[in-house]
Amino acid sequence: MFLSGLSGLSGWRRFLLRFLVSLFFVGLVYWVADYWTIGTWNSRESLVVRVLEAGPEAPREKAPDGRRTDGDDDETFPALERPLKVLVLTGDQKGHTFVVVVTRLAGSGVDLVPNHRYLLVEDTFYDGSRQYSIADAYRIPSVAAFVALVSSLLLTFAGWAGFRALLGLGLSIVCLLWGMIPLMSAGWPPIPLAFAAVLVISVLTIVCVVKRSRCRTVALLGSLGGVCCGFLLGWAMVFFWQLNGLAGEGAALLASTLPDIDVRGLLLASILVGAIGAVLDVGISITASMAELVDYDPDIPLRRLLKAGLNVGSEVLGSMINTLILAYLGAALPMTILISSAGADVVGLLNDPYIAQEIVQSLAGTAGLLLTIPTTALFFILQEGWTRRRLQGCGEAV
Repeated sequence: MFLSGLSGLSGWRRFLLRFLVSLFFVGLVYWVADYWTIGTWNSRESLVVRVLEAGPEAPREKAPDGRRTDGDDDETFPALERPLKVLVLTGDQKGHTFVVVVTRLAGSGVDLVPNHRYLLVEDTFYDGSRQYSIADAYRIPSVAAFVALVSSLLLTFAGWAGFRALLGLGLSIVCLLWGMIPLMSAGWPPIPLAFAAVLVISVLTIVCVVKRSRCRTVALLGSLGGVCCGFLLGWAMVFFWQLNGLAGEGAALLASTLPDIDVRGLLLASILVGAIGAVLDVGISITASMAELVDYDPDIPLRRLLKAGLNVGSEVLGSMINTLILAYLGAALPMTILISSAGADVVGLLNDPYIAQEIVQSLAGTAGLLLTIPTTALFFILQEGWTRRRLQGCGEAV
């Protein structure tokens, strides 16, 4: 009865109903994430607290000899103190209210807002003194709610296609976070793992997104061909430019923490993983466009079909290259500004190893996109030609 009544609703009413259900789902996700996080929070380093009242912030008092109580005389970033009345939400003191004085350096830390929740950290020194500070805002339920909001909007507007896209994305994230990254941390070689992850992600995405089963092999082969070509170009640039993958604080910290890890291999692996998303987009778009043409005109000449696939790819390529380059530039923007503010000119920026690594990833991804177009179109033509010959052979046999 419910389904029959729902089918009788007009289109905009069904859309409104789905939108309201999505909002309810977002609220439910927020409540569940908050309840589960607060109930299972067992961090010994921090407590989740709610700030009830916040006093004025003032410079930390100095010792009688004129020095700061912590022995730090740096006047560039003076220490500031602020009294807070907090309600503890986790740990052994859950439900209790305390007045603490938190300390932070000027220009750092989180701006506190009353009735919001934060992570309170307690540091105990050798002399028995204690110092409290706000480590960060408590944002886990909000993160979960916004992820649910975007996902529900995708389902509302795209329907079943949006569900397949989310399923492919979820499986890809699982493959990376619970497959490739732990194995790399355990010492497995990065490049073979990246190739394996790219293969698995490509298969999962194509199975979830491409509706025509006959086109999945073409999309897979075309995308993998483009990624491999981009990887070869990236490897050549890393070799000739003598990049070691240590540019940037993250890579240097990783190398010092895990000295046996292949940092240069990680750089090449990042090229593969970073390019696969855009390459799959182009490969699937070309495959779907050519398949639509075949469905519309099964007797379309293969030469005309190839030209159509290349034309569609050239149209998609412009926007995808722009997206890829801007994504890498946006990720490197803070470091680029830092290098530029230090007085480096354009030549110095181009020669900087950090900028060079971003250029490698951008150019390799661009080459992968460029070569995905002809490889996908050619694979589709080969499959279509073989299918037509097989059908003609069956007709003659009959």
